[in-house]
Amino acid sequence: MGPHRKPRLATWISLVAVLLSATGCASMRLADQQRDYYLKEVGTFPYARACLDVWPSVLKLLGGKGYPLEGRDRQYAGQGKQGTFGAIVSQGYETRAVEGGGLTVLTGWLAAAEGNSRYEVTGNPAPPSGCAVTFTRISTGTIDPSNDQREIDWRLQLELLKELQPDAAARIERGAPKGG
Repeated sequence: MGPHRKPRLATWISLVAVLLSATGCASMRLADQQRDYYLKEVGTFPYARACLDVWPSVLKLLGGKGYPLEGRDRQYAGQGKQGTFGAIVSQGYETRAVEGGGLTVLTGWLAAAEGNSRYEVTGNPAPPSGCAVTFTRISTGTIDPSNDQREIDWRLQLELLKELQPDAAARIERGAPKGG
């Protein structure tokens, strides 16, 4: 091997590493921009329906993702009757009315390889006669299950919007930041 071969190989390796790093940074930036955009657009989206009219779709979406619901809410998700032991273990609660005319529900825990998660969903009246729905994902890791992390799940909010107001969802998706 000639004396110039090693430096050229090292240069190529360095160049590839820089390109991969730049590509990774750009995709992370795009993911952050998309998250921020969707949080803004669907995070406070006012449905043109009262919360009571939106709520069956909320429960069906949660149940369809496998999250255990409590009490009467289970029928909306096609979940069978819950036993006493299941209710104690899941630690969720069925839909409750909150001050101001809103609704809230807390699902039971769903186990996954990366830890457990559950959802707390709130529906708040939005003038003049609508409802704004927020899905908050609560998760625990496998290392320290006592450390809850909470984040607004814009993806589930977008799924609900696609079901209830597909035209609005399509308009929002068209405006999302795109990779270039």
